[in-house]
Amino acid sequence: MSEGEVWSVAVNAPLDEPLTYLVPPELGTPERGQSVKVPLGSRKANGVLLAPGNAPEGIALKAIDSFNDVRPQIPEKNLSWIEWLARYYLFPIGQVAELPFPPLAAKESKRKSKKPPVIPDHPLKPAPELTEEQSQVISSISEKNGFAAHLLFGVTGSGKTEVYLRLLEKTLAEGKTGLVLVPEISLTPQLIDRFSERFGQKIAVIHSHLTEREKTDQWWSMIDGKKQILIGARSALFCPLDNIGLIIIDEEHEASFKQEEKLKYHARDAAIVLAQKLNCPIVLGSATPSLESWYNAQNGRYQLHRMGQRVHNRALPDMHVIDLRSQDNQKKEEDEKKTGENTDRPFWMSPTLYEALKENLENGYQAALFLNRR
Repeated sequence: MSEGEVWSVAVNAPLDEPLTYLVPPELGTPERGQSVKVPLGSRKANGVLLAPGNAPEGIALKAIDSFNDVRPQIPEKNLSWIEWLARYYLFPIGQVAELPFPPLAAKESKRKSKKPPVIPDHPLKPAPELTEEQSQVISSISEKNGFAAHLLFGVTGSGKTEVYLRLLEKTLAEGKTGLVLVPEISLTPQLIDRFSERFGQKIAVIHSHLTEREKTDQWWSMIDGKKQILIGARSALFCPLDNIGLIIIDEEHEASFKQEEKLKYHARDAAIVLAQKLNCPIVLGSATPSLESWYNAQNGRYQLHRMGQRVHNRALPDMHVIDLRSQDNQKKEEDEKKTGENTDRPFWMSPTLYEALKENLENGYQAALFLNRR
């Protein structure tokens, strides 16, 4: 065995435990979180240095091939979070440690994208005047230093996005970066425009509809400090940013934050642990909070903030709950006898809804029905 330090390495392979390798002195000083290339059987694999160790007796260790300098070193707090993910979700540490890196190298290009730039130039717009509820929520969240989980329970149209924008302005003013996670379906041009009109070219976006080249470029723009706010779906959570000052989870109740294949994790729950590791606040926003978040808010684990009024005092839609057990839900034949005309009302539709739909259509409007059954 040649001289050199012995380190455990999280190898990108379906292995239950890290592997032990020798670090040749000529490679330089190894550091925790450093990306390396290691021999694994007949191939070379990516890995991340975890910790120095002791050489097992009677076993000739393989040596690390090289430090993978094209990849940045994973910050300590992010690496600690990755180790927690692997333990908590029972997934190979080496495969979790591969997730913080982009699909391509910094200067590699498989094909040129013909798409326009991800973030177009926007004229910056001044911030609107805050409502009293918005001001109170921003003040309450801002007065907390370090880690705290905030549940922002705001009705649709109450201005939750403006609260996010103001909190991000404060975060950037402190020299830190912001991370905003939204459901994939919510990553619309309108949402990106809203943030771009306030922050211009300070925004990076990562989602599944980008090419590998675009994802890589957006990832590096955050790592290199060219952008200060990362907006994306759940995978954006893995970008190894060590100076995050605020994490926002919009529509925190959405089931799409849970990944159902490979590493099966819940981005909302994982983000809360990451915020703890980074000692920064996290804001969970929703008009219909999940039961888990609501329970945590009721028990004091999360700080609850309510916004019950819409911006500019816009009226909420009229809501009517129809109890079919007490409704005189007559049979179709009885309706026909009573009115003297045929009716197309399905058996599952209440007369109240049927008449409301008829009136709506007669007035030239459209309607949408959401059914909780097939």
